[in-house]
Amino acid sequence: MTIQLLSPILINQIAAGEVVDRPASIVKELVENAIDAGATEISIQLEHGGRDVISVSDNGCGIQGTELHLAVAPHATSKIMEEADLAAVASLGFRGEALASIGSVSHLAITSRTKEDDAGMRIEVDAGEASEPAPTAARVGTTVEVKRLFYNTPARRKFLKSDSAETTRVRDAVQKIAAAHPLVSFVLKSGDRTLLRYGQSDTKDRLISIFGPELTSELIDVSYELGEMKLWGVIGTPDVARPTSRNIRVHVNGRTIQDPSITHALKDAYKGLIEPNRWPTAALFIEMNPALVDVNVHPQKSEVRFRDKNAIWRLVNRGVATALQANDIVATFWPSDSSTSSSFGTGEQLPMIEGVSTEWMHQETPLPTIRKSDEVMQVHKCFLVTQDEQGILIIDQHALHERIMFEELYERMQQTQLESQRLLVPDSIEADGAKMELLEEHQVLFQKLGIEVEASGPASISVYALPTLLVSRSVEGSKFIQDVFDLLSDAQGEVDEETVLVDILDMMACKAAIKAGDEMTQTELKDLLSKRHLYERSSRCPHGRPTTMRLSIEELEKKFGRR
Repeated sequence: MTIQLLSPILINQIAAGEVVDRPASIVKELVENAIDAGATEISIQLEHGGRDVISVSDNGCGIQGTELHLAVAPHATSKIMEEADLAAVASLGFRGEALASIGSVSHLAITSRTKEDDAGMRIEVDAGEASEPAPTAARVGTTVEVKRLFYNTPARRKFLKSDSAETTRVRDAVQKIAAAHPLVSFVLKSGDRTLLRYGQSDTKDRLISIFGPELTSELIDVSYELGEMKLWGVIGTPDVARPTSRNIRVHVNGRTIQDPSITHALKDAYKGLIEPNRWPTAALFIEMNPALVDVNVHPQKSEVRFRDKNAIWRLVNRGVATALQANDIVATFWPSDSSTSSSFGTGEQLPMIEGVSTEWMHQETPLPTIRKSDEVMQVHKCFLVTQDEQGILIIDQHALHERIMFEELYERMQQTQLESQRLLVPDSIEADGAKMELLEEHQVLFQKLGIEVEASGPASISVYALPTLLVSRSVEGSKFIQDVFDLLSDAQGEVDEETVLVDILDMMACKAAIKAGDEMTQTELKDLLSKRHLYERSSRCPHGRPTTMRLSIEELEKKFGRR
């Protein structure tokens, strides 16, 4: 096998696989280019999820006609000139490879005009081959059209998800960028449907339009400084925590990023305030010296590398915790270090007894039989204490009830749809085009779940009936449906319907289960414990947390010096 140089076309197609993996990554690159060009108005048009048409138009400074051929050439850019510029990148785009990569796997056309020119110029690229720029009528700014994405690399085209799934990814990409650039107006259309429309505004109004007006009174301002770094933005109260992390936005110097360390620092600040399986709502903006962050570590520029990662963690964690405390939002029980204890449903910790090795009951361990004559004691309206033949059992009432309710719901779903009950007054939520698409796509799933939900206007969805179980537990319909839409949106095209169904049932069980703080009668206590033996997995809640801990007689005897 001989070593040979790759052709320029093949080089660009390989680069496209890193930079351009789906329509959303193309939209991200083109929108970032528009912002770098000083645009204040950006319009995006999609056809069939972007696989057939992506068009991004802006009113930025435009590209000179004599430089259009350079715009589609690989590694050509106006944003960095020398090596020193790469160490402190301030623009969103900078590598100069996006347009060349896009043009190698699609039919690409760029029309642009600067304010100094009387007419625009247009260049077309077909599978990497560029035409000569030609004059055309155009307004000041740039329009980039991408047609038949991956037509010449069919294997990649097959990896694209459904039109609705790809559209959802584009919408999320635009929302993330829009959050950091409120002075830019955005319009996103799919076919003849407008999915997003954001006018110029201040940051908080932009975030409210993204998160939804129902969160207006639930957002808390964050402002914190650590050294030369500054953190600002908004966070949600614990009441608006979500089942997924999709309502977390992180921006560094105007760039939207994903960073597990920052997400961990954010969630750690909410420890004891929200359940471990839920995620806070937040839009955080970090401003720092560009020289202290490397933005050139990911092909799609979605990840960065901080020179001092620990300082960033402290900035976010302390900043968020300070904002929560300033609004008198503090945990009743602050959990201890995770290495010595295990968190439960509402953030409270099961007390550990010093010097006693506790045996967590794993799924495969046979469950002990609780004698009917044994009394059950409820401790702090959170834990149940009783005995079996081997020792003392301590049970998390929420975790156990959640597991039992999940199994009961799942069994019913295998036989028929869930029993439904109409609401006296319908609950409504604000809905964008993406939610409307999810509503249409998943009507069968809603029927199986006993949920009657319909569009009640051009931008609203109403809930008319819910599963009887949720109604009996006074679960708020609008919040539940919002969580369902969050799950469906995150699952678009990535997992099968059975997995989505299990996640929704899990969420239903969690919402309807007895909570920490709920007082139970002796009859309710014994009824709950009597169902433990009915389900093989009752030693763990649906999220994998243990429901039961045992202190054996032998361990107690050792502790009290009887052995």
